[in-house]
Amino acid sequence: MQFIDTHIHLQDFKPDFAPRVLDNPEADKLVLVSASTEDFDKIAELIREYPDKLIGAFGVHPWYSDDDFSVEYLKDMLKKFPSALVGEIGVDALKEPVSDGQHQLFSKQLAVAWTFNRPVIVHAAKAFEGLMAHEAELKEVKYVHHAFVKNPELLKFINKTGGYFGLGSLFLRQEKARELWEQMPKDKILFETDAPYRFDEERYNEIVQENLLKLGQIAQMPSADLCALLIGNAKKFLA
Repeated sequence: MQFIDTHIHLQDFKPDFAPRVLDNPEADKLVLVSASTEDFDKIAELIREYPDKLIGAFGVHPWYSDDDFSVEYLKDMLKKFPSALVGEIGVDALKEPVSDGQHQLFSKQLAVAWTFNRPVIVHAAKAFEGLMAHEAELKEVKYVHHAFVKNPELLKFINKTGGYFGLGSLFLRQEKARELWEQMPKDKILFETDAPYRFDEERYNEIVQENLLKLGQIAQMPSADLCALLIGNAKKFLA
């Protein structure tokens, strides 16, 4: 089944496994996502080598909010790559409460995304309240909430702010996945993997197909129809 992976950290794959992904004819497009500025040049190099298959996303994850960050560096990457997104950026309370530094970094990068009219990949793990503080800013950009899971209030918030839902392995394990699926606008659903962090990178191609089958079962849709929907949504989001 053809697919567009809207969230993959290909630069973090072991060298032996990345070519298997890049040479997979079923992979229409892959969005390579940054965590810190150390990823920027690695992603840029991969895009230059595979310009027809790869799209970059440049941004600084909230875990790195204490690092030195140059807004100009982000702007330079967006100028070099006119199709690039901003991400993954956001707020995170997995390790510690959301800090002022996280909020400031998130706002700075959202402002850049708005200025350049680029889609945004948002990370908000265990940080719903922190995310709500940026409601007005999120309404001004096109964004996807990466790794959406079971929070019904979060689902309402994403709908309210016009966001997309990034569905991957975490969503597929939800007991009420079907119920949540029914509440999502079908034109705002994207497929993602977050590889190599959600499953064994050696089996990336096989697990993608397994996950698409599982999502089709949840959606109660034929595989061909589901893939057409997801690819169409991704192309609209990335445009």
